[in-house]
Amino acid sequence: MMLSGVDQLRLSVVIPTYRRRESLLRCLEGLAAGRRLPEETLIVGHEQDPESGGLEALIQPFRARLGARLVWATQAGQIHQMNAGLAQVSGDVVCFTDDDCVPRPEWLERLAAPYRDPTVGGVGGRDVVHHGNRISEAPGRAVGQITWYGRIVGNHHLCFPPGLIEVQHLKGANMSFRRTAVPLLDPHMVLGAGSGSLNDTELSLAVRAQGYRLLYDPEALVDHYPAPRHGGTHRDLNHPEQVYLDAHNWAYCLCKHLPWERRLAFMVYAFGIGCGNRPGVLKYLCTLFRGPRAATRQWRAASRGLRAGRRDWVVNRRGTKPALKS
Repeated sequence: MMLSGVDQLRLSVVIPTYRRRESLLRCLEGLAAGRRLPEETLIVGHEQDPESGGLEALIQPFRARLGARLVWATQAGQIHQMNAGLAQVSGDVVCFTDDDCVPRPEWLERLAAPYRDPTVGGVGGRDVVHHGNRISEAPGRAVGQITWYGRIVGNHHLCFPPGLIEVQHLKGANMSFRRTAVPLLDPHMVLGAGSGSLNDTELSLAVRAQGYRLLYDPEALVDHYPAPRHGGTHRDLNHPEQVYLDAHNWAYCLCKHLPWERRLAFMVYAFGIGCGNRPGVLKYLCTLFRGPRAATRQWRAASRGLRAGRRDWVVNRRGTKPALKS
């Protein structure tokens, strides 16, 4: 039976963490200052973290107020950690944020409010990205969309007028889903040392595939202070290894969820034009003059990643079906 009252909803917060004790402490302090508190908070570490020994003491002050407890993932990588948390949550709504984010006091209150509508399966908000003393405050025109040919439009960090916006995907630093609708993340999107780029898009599309709507509230805010990444991902999105990982997951995720005609358009677009840090032929030719060696390395990494992502989808598609409607 679907709960009708927002106040009746039990909220669980999942925070994957790795080698960021100071950032995690700020995150928990922000969560504890909220107007709406979660019934449980799962801090998900993994056994290879050299700082894991101090996590018990760090979360001790938050056990009573936030229902904080530690969950351990046996494998490295954000997807494994998120899945370890999902396997143990008990709330009606599962909220995700990163350990380098600080939720604002109204965060959980605003995420919870739209769930009074039983057609809503996920709600997310803006992550206010801090670059030193500078904040990304540009106005946005579109948020959380996927074009018919597979270009992913994020912009969850930009400024939008107050009011709920229906979207196709949410951002991992600030998203929530009904527990009964959210599946475990697809392990085929984990490569290298546990990289899982676009895991938030994959999770969003899996929830939408069940007929639920996703909403974006620009006033459900977390402050995001990008911290150094450890392991298999890079803050430098043009690093060839990161380009390969992003292109692989882009191809795998959209081949999995797009119907065949849009999948075909996507492959033409991805290989022929490209976007972001994943150049196709046209974008590669346009960037050659800036530095031919770097441009060639990036294009080759993107092409290899796209081929690998499509190959992995073909290998693992048994039992899956296209889910994303136009």
